[in-house]
Amino acid sequence: MAKPWKIPHLNPDEPLPVCLRKILRVRFREMLSYEDGTIDGGDIEALHDMRVSSRRVQAILKIYSVCFEKKAYRKNYTRIRTVIRSLGDVRERDVFIDMLEQYRKALNDKEGKVIDLLIARHRLLREKARKSMLDRLKRLDQKDYKSEFRTFIETSL
Repeated sequence: MAKPWKIPHLNPDEPLPVCLRKILRVRFREMLSYEDGTIDGGDIEALHDMRVSSRRVQAILKIYSVCFEKKAYRKNYTRIRTVIRSLGDVRERDVFIDMLEQYRKALNDKEGKVIDLLIARHRLLREKARKSMLDRLKRLDQKDYKSEFRTFIETSL
């Protein structure tokens, strides 16, 4: 799991809106830092790290929801949830496939044939979930959610 990035110049004596802006800026940048690897698909850990980072953003938004203008909050929170759900569908398949592959190692060839079919089936389902994830991320990009989220951070507190 990705370790959370340090938040530079965080001072607990500063007003809450200032601290929240600093935290959200770093957490959002952290989340986006894994986006290229997630879209590329070559490293399943990039997807996992982006999911973990997006959940950190969600947690901050949820804890401090009363600090934000309601309509802007709802819009941006929903978009982060969309990212999390999209990533989660693929990640759950990755975990399940890995579990099946580990289980398969303990079986002989005859017993393993059924598990091989199950693995193949879940790889297909993973690719379907991945395509759906990429479509959702593309739609969010078309709505310029990154820029809007940055503006939300700067203006809604």
